[in-house]
Amino acid sequence: MYGDVKYPANFEQVDYVNPKAPKQGRLRLAALGNFDNFNQFISKGVPAEGLALIYDTLTNSTLDEVFSQYGLLAKGIEMPKDRSWVIFHLNPAARFSDNTPVTSADVIYTFDLLTHQGQPFYQFYYGGVEKVEALDAMRVKFSFSATDNRELPLIIGQMPVLPKHVWEKRSFNAVNLDKPVGSGPYSLASFDSGKRVVFQRRADYWAKDLPINRGLYNFDQIIYEYYLDNDISLEAFKSGDLDFRVENNAKLWATQYQSPAISDGRIIKESINNQ
Repeated sequence: MYGDVKYPANFEQVDYVNPKAPKQGRLRLAALGNFDNFNQFISKGVPAEGLALIYDTLTNSTLDEVFSQYGLLAKGIEMPKDRSWVIFHLNPAARFSDNTPVTSADVIYTFDLLTHQGQPFYQFYYGGVEKVEALDAMRVKFSFSATDNRELPLIIGQMPVLPKHVWEKRSFNAVNLDKPVGSGPYSLASFDSGKRVVFQRRADYWAKDLPINRGLYNFDQIIYEYYLDNDISLEAFKSGDLDFRVENNAKLWATQYQSPAISDGRIIKESINNQ
């Protein structure tokens, strides 16, 4: 957004990962309430937690840099100095989980779906886009109606891409529990409606060796267990039914984290400074 990026074109990994981290095990996390929908892009229904794991975006950000994006589905990006348009060159290796290639037709179809049938947020968020066009099967151009929003090319890059060949046969606005097809690192393995969602790491994930992904997505399974309220999920964590919890309530942090599991080190209580 402001010029140079931290990582050069030939970078091998981001600085904060361990590229040799073992890929195994499971991560159990808590979710509150229930769910009845695997389409998180519409206003109807209650979407399940973790669905973002299924979808890749055109670009991705790193955790050690502000306002920079690196290619994910896009292997290259063109943009003029006045930021009046941006062209994404799609990676020819990009595949959906059913092994269908990701093309510019999918990008345009996704943009039209989100802005016409998705949550009202998308129409506002992408409101500065004047035109979207496929230059060829692997290049898509977004032209902007104004150039005073320096962040807009980055915002477009964060757009998830949905498979046209799947959604043109379905009703996008209908609540459903059909298994989603995406191009991301995980797929939906199983679920117990309103109680549990299990995501499985894809061994055939097309982007697992990209520099932006190296060292990430190491758990074989990520499981979201649903609880009716926060108190129950806290007790489940302390009893060992969950692996990780973020606590942002100062009173609970001070009064509710005394248990044998914390005393003997089975649970590590760590304060993370906010700067």
